[in-house]
Amino acid sequence: MTLRDRISLTWRYGKGLFLIGAVYNLVSSGFQAGGFSYTFLVDSFIIKAVIIAIALYLMKQFTDRDAIFFYINLGLSRRKLLVSVILADFLALAILMAITHLIYG
Repeated sequence: MTLRDRISLTWRYGKGLFLIGAVYNLVSSGFQAGGFSYTFLVDSFIIKAVIIAIALYLMKQFTDRDAIFFYINLGLSRRKLLVSVILADFLALAILMAITHLIYG
């Protein structure tokens, strides 16, 4: 399995989390651009963790139990997929906040 295939499967698995995270990232960076504050920077990461926890709970409650076997049969574990989705989401927030800090800070 190539890296491109893994990225595609990770997107397919965590599409809902990525979209929720992208909306939060854009709103958070918009507020940060209005008036840069280091406390808001830290608070945005804490609130992001809470939002991801809620989204993961809802995803677990409302997804089909047998859907994960598609990824397991391809050799991808659920834990690795979740970790890669969460890391990519936090990395996107960190990059967006760094860009906001460079422009407005």
